Amino acid sequence: MFRYGTAVWLFLGVAPYLFADAGRNINQIVGDRAIGMAGAYAAVSDDPSGMYYNPAGIAYSSSANISANVNTLQSYAITYDDVVAGEFDYVRDSFQVLPNFFGVIQPLGNYTVGFSSTIVDSVREKQSQTFSDLTAINVDKFVFNFDRIDTTYNVGPSVARVLDNKLAVGLSMHLHYRSAESISNQHIKFSAASGNNISWNNSYAEIKEVGIRPKLGLIWSPMQSLSFGLSADKTFLISGNLTSQVSACGTDLTNIGCQTQSDPSITATAFERDYPWQVRMGGAWFPSNVLLVSADLIYNSPTYDDSGDSVLLSTVDGALGVEWYWSPKWALRSGLYTANANTPELALGSINQAGHVDLIGATVSITRFNQGSSISLGALLNYGQGESQIYGDKPTLIQTTTIAGGTVFFTTSYRY
Repeated sequence: MFRYGTAVWLFLGVAPYLFADAGRNINQIVGDRAIGMAGAYAAVSDDPSGMYYNPAGIAYSSSANISANVNTLQSYAITYDDVVAGEFDYVRDSFQVLPNFFGVIQPLGNYTVGFSSTIVDSVREKQSQTFSDLTAINVDKFVFNFDRIDTTYNVGPSVARVLDNKLAVGLSMHLHYRSAESISNQHIKFSAASGNNISWNNSYAEIKEVGIRPKLGLIWSPMQSLSFGLSADKTFLISGNLTSQVSACGTDLTNIGCQTQSDPSITATAFERDYPWQVRMGGAWFPSNVLLVSADLIYNSPTYDDSGDSVLLSTVDGALGVEWYWSPKWALRSGLYTANANTPELALGSINQAGHVDLIGATVSITRFNQGSSISLGALLNYGQGESQIYGDKPTLIQTTTIAGGTVFFTTSYRY
């Protein structure tokens, strides 16, 4: 008869909780000028990406403008230390080419109107590892494959107006659409000493969400060289659905059928996720006509997580950006930003804890201008180290977790 020994429970404990990585509210930096300045854009926002950061800013655009991230090449790795048999790491990789922003704005009488499509969050992770000769836990071979894709789109119109020489107001009304899918497959071949033969486990989950995300913004410019921006938004779900399936089979040394198995039926349930209120406050200073310094403070309110049971914490993040024109045709941009985890720090003695990893990032880009158009090329790096609990039912097992990533981006903008 198949026996669920220590090794089996350890491995089977991986699947549900490997999906529960550290969550952050700052996931993508988008736009042409904004991405080079690390997203410190609430008090600037005078191009199409302003529809995402602060729609009031597009009121100050002097002409029609089209902006696009033609290609964003993103890659990162997540390393979970000493997960298997207390000595082997789990490593998950991500690589994707992502056109994460397109926008167009057009003056229309006393107003400026626009339309944008933004990928505000995108995850594409894969793991394929084989571990052999795990004698300490009576396993000859353990094979683990994991694939996850999770993308959120914001698409819709924006409108803005200058109320007087110093104040502008704007509104974006975006459709929110999220599509997420994950699959985990693991196969264990036990040694004869265990009394078991093979264990196989497969799990699948799919999430679909539809909602709206209104964003209201203000920009105040008390003097020509100084401006302040404020925007606030929240995603309201209209519908959400979760579909899941789990299959499993365990055989003993007789190798006759599955001594233990789970019903591979598909379960579909309504899915109600709470999104935070996000408030972005920023300031921009123009010490000269060739230099801009900007900074943002981003607050996200506490919310309930995907299960609706536990509270995700509020976060405060920051972004600092600099733009320097060394000639009329060339500009250099750079910045720093944070992406702090909205989960509690892990504590020994607790179970089913989500990972907690804070990130810090840096960006740099160079831009060439020519007769109303511009082309930018840049890079973004981020890094963070924290903790995860891969085995959710083991209160004394917590793994050090490291995230390291990089992005190369190519953007274009055209005024007409």
